[in-house]
Amino acid sequence: MSLISCSKDKTGYTFEPVKDDKFNIYPKPTGGTSQNNGYTGWVGDVMPYYEDGKFQIFFLHDATDLEKSSSAGQHPIHKFTSTNVLDFNYEGEMIPYGNANTQDHLPGTGSVVKFRDTYYFYYTGHNSSASWLQNNNPGWITANSREAVMYATSKDLNNWTKHKDFSLRAPSGYSGSDFRDPYVFYNDEFSEYWMLVSTKTASNGAIGKGVILVYTTKDPSSNNWVLKPSPLSVEGTYEMLECADIFKEGDKYYMLFAEDWSSTPGTHYRIANSTAGPWVKPADGRDMFDGHQFYAARSAADASNRYAFGWVHRRQGETDNGTRTWAGNLVTHEIYPLANNKLGVKSPQSVTGYLNSEKEASIVSESGTVSRSGSNYTLNGTDAMALYKFEGIEGTAKIQGTFAISNSTGTASIGFNTTDDNTSSYAIRFEARVGRIAAYNNGVEVTRVPFELEANKTYTFSLIIDGSVSVLYVNDEVALTNRIYSLQGKPWNFMADGVTFNVNNLKVRYH
Repeated sequence: MSLISCSKDKTGYTFEPVKDDKFNIYPKPTGGTSQNNGYTGWVGDVMPYYEDGKFQIFFLHDATDLEKSSSAGQHPIHKFTSTNVLDFNYEGEMIPYGNANTQDHLPGTGSVVKFRDTYYFYYTGHNSSASWLQNNNPGWITANSREAVMYATSKDLNNWTKHKDFSLRAPSGYSGSDFRDPYVFYNDEFSEYWMLVSTKTASNGAIGKGVILVYTTKDPSSNNWVLKPSPLSVEGTYEMLECADIFKEGDKYYMLFAEDWSSTPGTHYRIANSTAGPWVKPADGRDMFDGHQFYAARSAADASNRYAFGWVHRRQGETDNGTRTWAGNLVTHEIYPLANNKLGVKSPQSVTGYLNSEKEASIVSESGTVSRSGSNYTLNGTDAMALYKFEGIEGTAKIQGTFAISNSTGTASIGFNTTDDNTSSYAIRFEARVGRIAAYNNGVEVTRVPFELEANKTYTFSLIIDGSVSVLYVNDEVALTNRIYSLQGKPWNFMADGVTFNVNNLKVRYH
């Protein structure tokens, strides 16, 4: 099963049971809608658009394996709507997939822009079927390609008409097999519309690095998109820079993009003084605000805040040890510039307000040199491991407080699925020595985010749990999203090994 975001061929299905778990904060399509063919599935790449007090959250819908085994195509474009990024209404299908004889056999990531009284939805058309790519018919004027940019129009954001006469394909020197993720916006800086397209360089049959091309037009209705001479200058070398997004906050421009093939996969960002670039990493080189489990984020803003909308991976068989696979639940961060021009993330205010019923954490057991005063906990693990084990979380909740770590040589962690011998199958570790926060399943790294942890400095944290989804926020600067199937109802812990770990003002909040 391909893990390439935005272009997925799925074959060899093993049918997994359908579980419509209830999620209160991080939704997935659950069927039952009366409009536009909504049905149970998962959230793939997200394409948010905001207008008139409402977020229109389009996404690639990944159906159940049983549904996909007999479908003519894959992942049509569906939609949630929300006014507060907490309550989501599932609206069903917006743009259907085609078939093996159309470019959009598998629709892929795109974006919405409004021109005059019409909405234009530019999206990826993907078709990798052999009959489509063989191109043996001498009557064809141009060869078919695996990917191309297509579009549909609407007057109301609900009823869409495909324009099959338009197909933007890779220009000479770039790969027609990877030409996707159009992001279209009106560029105030240059008074024209820009379309970003993710692709790869190609020369004499050799495929090179990932790049972002820019097409421009004054009038989207003309279908006249002109390619700028050079790709954007983006610091770093990647196989692909997927799902790119540009926005301005303060006097800086920011670019989001996703990549799944380097040693640091996930959603990255770059900073520039102009949309034309150059697009550079933050000064400290740390260009991620979440880890691999939060993928393909794109942003949209209301009158007050900007949000990054991504999806959290799920695993085959819905177990922690299953193979990571594409699509999952929608996860939303509030995103904003920090004082050093880096991007910070925090929990949306609506989610914070939703979890407003406070209770003390209930201790199950303790081990090693530990002490407690009210909601303040000290775990002295300098000589031997120290641990507090707490009663399991049920449903949707938030664990919050502050923490400090005495030195950078040991490890402090939050463990999940803690057993009678105080071991945890899943753990989030604060790894000050290497400047990161990382999650492990049975000792194998799952995801990580860079973050500088100073000795004896106090940091705020909140861990939001919704079903099998967990999102840790630290200091309103970084997040670490995880899928933890073993979390619900099982004891969890704080652990210190080689450090003193102080956790203060610890609270658990429910709705």
